[in-house]
Amino acid sequence: MSKSAIAGLGVLLAGFVLAATSLPAEAQQQTLQQSVSTQQNIVKHAAQTQQKIDNLADSTQQLLAEYLSTEQQIDQLKKYNDNLQGLINNQESRVASLKKQLGELADVAHGIVPLMQEMIAGLDHFIKLDVPYQIDQREETVQKLQDLMTNSDVSISERYRQIMSAYQDELQAGRTMDVYRGQLTVDNKPQTVDFLRVGRVVLCYQTLDQSQTGCWNQRERKWVVTDGFRRAVTNGLRMARKQISPTLLTLPVLPPEAAQQQQSQ
Repeated sequence: MSKSAIAGLGVLLAGFVLAATSLPAEAQQQTLQQSVSTQQNIVKHAAQTQQKIDNLADSTQQLLAEYLSTEQQIDQLKKYNDNLQGLINNQESRVASLKKQLGELADVAHGIVPLMQEMIAGLDHFIKLDVPYQIDQREETVQKLQDLMTNSDVSISERYRQIMSAYQDELQAGRTMDVYRGQLTVDNKPQTVDFLRVGRVVLCYQTLDQSQTGCWNQRERKWVVTDGFRRAVTNGLRMARKQISPTLLTLPVLPPEAAQQQQSQ
């Protein structure tokens, strides 16, 4: 209870005491008891009121703290939402850019697909006219490329990569020396022979028992028996297998047709 309230009660009690002194003793006693009872009730009610005030003050402080905390959370959420909006704007911009690029890629695809088909057709035509080394394997490569063009699971970039890889293999063959084993009809009889390829200039074969040697005549497009080059072809096969050191070889090389015509004139 506050000091001012206690002082007021004291003055009130003193008034009751002064008033009671002029009454008979029994009345004074009764009046004093009533005064004390009244004072106790006032003190009790004052204590209850003060408790309510204290409770309200505590509740007010708690509500204020909750309000400030809520304000802080709202501010944080606002900043977070602003950041998310920035990210959304950036993503929308990237999506628009990607859609534009996809549209441009579609335009490129319209032009590059026919080009790739022409490249495959050109490769097929070249192989048919070229020296017939590993012909089955090369024709199979062309067939795979043709099948690739109708496979929706393969991207345009992957199709183009494989076409260029096939072209690269053909280009590399013109600069390398190779030996491989295969089947060839010799004297109307299929036999297993060793083939020797030197770039695209020379393609020869030799039976496994070395009883027959021949080379491909690109001008006449047929195999010609060349037993006079048996030793040279044998050495070439061994050289390609890295069984002997590189050395000069004398092999049948046809001169260009135009040059041959000039010599004959």
